Amino acid sequence: MIPASMRTPWPAVAAAVLLIGAGFAGGYALKGRLDATEIERLRGDLARMAAAHAEDKRAAAEAAAARLAQAEAAAREATLALQATKSALAATQKRLKEELHALPTAGRCGLSGPARGLLNAAIAANALPDGAAAFADADAESAADTGPSSEADVGGWIADAIALYGECRARLDAIRQWDATVNGGR
Repeated sequence: MIPASMRTPWPAVAAAVLLIGAGFAGGYALKGRLDATEIERLRGDLARMAAAHAEDKRAAAEAAAARLAQAEAAAREATLALQATKSALAATQKRLKEELHALPTAGRCGLSGPARGLLNAAIAANALPDGAAAFADADAESAADTGPSSEADVGGWIADAIALYGECRARLDAIRQWDATVNGGR
């Protein structure tokens, strides 16, 4: 027989294992409840952050739409100002040419047809905007004439150059006006 001191106390070991298992299970359940509370709190934080992000996106979209509307309004305003300036320039050019042709002249002013053709070719060589290209086409037709230029011809050429400059300046002013409205003149 085995002495009593050498025997394993199975009932006591089984009870200890059951108590340890119950302790682990209780701790696991308690941890799960604590984690569930933390998870719910984090879900609430996440929902609040998502709502704040959505609000930020909405505000940014509204601000971008307002800036776009402002830019479009400025573009319309600048275009109207450009058209008004171009109309005024066209009227001034027409009046200037009419007055030039009505003035008494000394006849020939010393600018030969080839010289006038050289000046017209210099204008035509540059890439001109649509409205200004009409001047270059008209000048190219008159450049085919190799006869001497009258003062009225030279004056007309100068008037065309003035009109081209005026239209270019009007376009730049329209861009400046748009930029000042949209960007506050920065």
